[in-house]
Amino acid sequence: MSFIGDKSFLLEVAKGNVPGHSIVNKFGHNVAVPTIGADVWSGGGDYTFYPTTAQSMELVSDSAADAVGGTGATSIIVYGLDTNWEEVSEIITPTGTTPVALANTYRRMYRGIILTAGTNETNVGNISVQISGGGIVGVHIAANDGQTQQTNYTIPAGKTGYFMKGYVATSDDDKNGEAAEFQWKARPNNGVTGAWSVKGQMGLNTIGSSNWQYEYGAPAGPLPEKTDIKIRCFLTTATLGVVGGYDLVLVDD
Repeated sequence: MSFIGDKSFLLEVAKGNVPGHSIVNKFGHNVAVPTIGADVWSGGGDYTFYPTTAQSMELVSDSAADAVGGTGATSIIVYGLDTNWEEVSEIITPTGTTPVALANTYRRMYRGIILTAGTNETNVGNISVQISGGGIVGVHIAANDGQTQQTNYTIPAGKTGYFMKGYVATSDDDKNGEAAEFQWKARPNNGVTGAWSVKGQMGLNTIGSSNWQYEYGAPAGPLPEKTDIKIRCFLTTATLGVVGGYDLVLVDD
């Protein structure tokens, strides 16, 4: 009998052969986490797009090249949750440094991917999807990345999540042997906003081990619908670049 931690079963889920099941892979990068800590995402600092109501959004680049006829991104797809916490996505045509309004409103956002581009073959500038009028950023695609690197995710309505495995790593260019502490955190929502709690914690030292992978003997969960998830580097001994990621299995309720 197959079960959720069986790799052959997970392969069938990834291939779309198991009704009511899907896999989510999240990964992120923060190039400069200060000693006070920050979330693992390419936008820097803490990720704060957790509105209590669905928001109108706009997409903008800091490079004029990200536009039709330019060398950078010419179409972008973004993913998130709507006012009912249900999955929604749309394709946007960027116009460089001029903001473009999105068609949908979003309560959560978690991914963006460059679909087409000019001769640079990906985005030239840093692309942000933010609350209309220059507000809080929900999606950030760093220059030349072609996709978001942010570890925030929210379980959609009608689904339950199970945490399978994850990883974190640091980079220390000056070779001084810096250390960092990481937490993966979850926050169930009661329709508005609940409270964050630590679901796993680990420390790294760049002289010894600068990366660590963790896998549960049994999947961690259940993580009910509307649960926010993220990885945070909450303490470092110096400004460090960090990465992290994890795999979830979603099961229809």
